[in-house]
Amino acid sequence: MSRKNTHLQSYRLVSATILLCLLVMAAVAVSTTGEVESAAADSMAVAPPQPTAVYSYMGYSQIRDELLSVEAQHPGIAKVYDIGDSWEKSQSIADRDILALKISDNVLLDEDEPEVLVVALHHAREWISSEIVMEAIRNMTDGYGTDSRVSWLVDNRELWLVPVVNPDGIDYALSTDQWWRKNRRYNFDDTYGVDLNRNYGGSLNNDSAGAWGGVGSSHVPSSDVYCGVSPFSEPETQAIRNLVIQRNFTLCLDFHSYGELVMWPWGYTANLTSDNAALVSIGTQLAALNGYTADQSVGLYPTTGDSIDWFYGYDNIFAILFEVATVFHPQTTQEASGVIAENMPPILLGIEIAGDRQQRQFAIAHLPVGAREYSASGFDLWANITADRGVDESAISLNYRIDGGLWVSVPMAIMSPNDTYLGAIPAQQPGCLVEYYIVAHDTGGVELMSPRYAPYEIHSFTVVDSLPPVADAGDDLPALVGSPILLNASASNDNTEIVSYTWTFSYNGSQVVLYGEVVAFTFWVAGSYEVLLNVSDSSGNYNTDIINVNVEDPYIPEFGSAMIISVSLLGMLLLLWLRRNR
Repeated sequence: MSRKNTHLQSYRLVSATILLCLLVMAAVAVSTTGEVESAAADSMAVAPPQPTAVYSYMGYSQIRDELLSVEAQHPGIAKVYDIGDSWEKSQSIADRDILALKISDNVLLDEDEPEVLVVALHHAREWISSEIVMEAIRNMTDGYGTDSRVSWLVDNRELWLVPVVNPDGIDYALSTDQWWRKNRRYNFDDTYGVDLNRNYGGSLNNDSAGAWGGVGSSHVPSSDVYCGVSPFSEPETQAIRNLVIQRNFTLCLDFHSYGELVMWPWGYTANLTSDNAALVSIGTQLAALNGYTADQSVGLYPTTGDSIDWFYGYDNIFAILFEVATVFHPQTTQEASGVIAENMPPILLGIEIAGDRQQRQFAIAHLPVGAREYSASGFDLWANITADRGVDESAISLNYRIDGGLWVSVPMAIMSPNDTYLGAIPAQQPGCLVEYYIVAHDTGGVELMSPRYAPYEIHSFTVVDSLPPVADAGDDLPALVGSPILLNASASNDNTEIVSYTWTFSYNGSQVVLYGEVVAFTFWVAGSYEVLLNVSDSSGNYNTDIINVNVEDPYIPEFGSAMIISVSLLGMLLLLWLRRNR
């Protein structure tokens, strides 16, 4: 083989080797790049979502047990009442009662206070409605004594809350058929259930169109809106009816799901009630708090035999129906909790409005102050009180207490100009904390306080004394060496009380400090002394006065020669007499 061929083969071998190395390096680079990009992609990937917590709805027994627990924990303000049986209990099939919890400050007494009814779960599948009422119960009982608004409402209302109108239905829907609507009555055609919210007694307003069994209901037992064989044929609606008859409810809140609506009567017709303006106002205010749509009940669909038409038609109860949420039973804890929370403010406002459903103008205008100068004549407090119905001038009071003591009530009298009322608190010592509130009534019996939720909210002021006392050390004093003098500050005075008198002056190279209203001192060195009096009152205010004390030596007369001779002669005569009489 020639040298040229040998070199050519060597060149080809080297080239092939280099090419092979380049291919290997490229493959490694591609592989490494892929790994880096894959790692980067993994680091940017969103972690897979964690399973969402599912809300756990309470069944009848859980709700019953919690109601009894609330009563045990808050016996002064909560009482459970058995107001009737479920259908299955009436047939000895199950043991479920219709339970109502009364909440009020004197829960065992019937007081002259506005009464409010809150009900839920007419329909078995509307579990979220019971959860809302149970949360309201917790808020009202746990918040009593700590939340000023809740405490005031408990003190000034009688609340009746029925979290489950349909006990058999809720347990059946939770255990067997989540879409079940009616109660569990066994019907004559082998079907089950009556729609409890079609079983009330109709509008009772002399309009046959609003009677039980009309529009929006069915007489076919298998229908979801079966109205039963007669008005109040079901023990569940009988229980609510009997409670309404026994009590004097002014307002009712009825919770359902779903639709995010707040509604009022009528439900059977687009005609307006005689209280339409007030109902629209209430419904609109409540809807503004949870963000729902406010509308007359018929706007959703026409109904007869429903609760709110009967409440209003039978007893003029201002009945407001809530269709909460966007589904029958929100599934996640976040969704359900949100629905529950958004309906707490409307419940509180509804309870408050029950005190004056027409919400007529009634106001107390009072400007509180943070501090009042001490006055021996006491403290005048003014308020401007106006009411559409007129102010009951005999029922206006100023209530006060000193340093957290007992409350004292004094009347407020109308002054000129009209609508201005005056109340007086007796004189109190500087440093005292005076707390107070004003209570007024209009001629319709509506009560109003300032602050709104008194006595859980109060006005207050501290009595202060910024005036210094008058220091009076008297006139300048003459004095003799060795003779005591009196420093007298009894002419000093103060608007409250002087608690200290201090006298200071320099004497014989030292500073002398004396204490007391009247003090004595003896100077043994003649001279002119500047004496400073400092008087202080109980508030720490002080004032000073200065007097000069001029101290002189005692006067000693000079003796002449005649005087000396006379004294000498007298002495000699005395000695002679003493010797003669020995």
